[in-house]
Amino acid sequence: MLVDKEKIHELINNCHNEILLSEVKELLQSSDTNDWWNDLSSEDKNLVMESEMQYKEGNFITHDALVQQFEEWKKK
Repeated sequence: MLVDKEKIHELINNCHNEILLSEVKELLQSSDTNDWWNDLSSEDKNLVMESEMQYKEGNFITHDALVQQFEEWKKK
């Protein structure tokens, strides 16, 4: 995927939302310094990888299904 830096510059130059600009600045500055994966412990990395495998195998529940189960549980 090619990044059109000129288009990004144009969007930033035309943006007047100070909160959004502040968040973009923070995101760009943080992305240069550290990858969140490197901050995880080995145990946490293993849990993330296990979760990804479970998802790929279809072993998960959607948010909507969980809410429905919770609503049924509350009725009991």
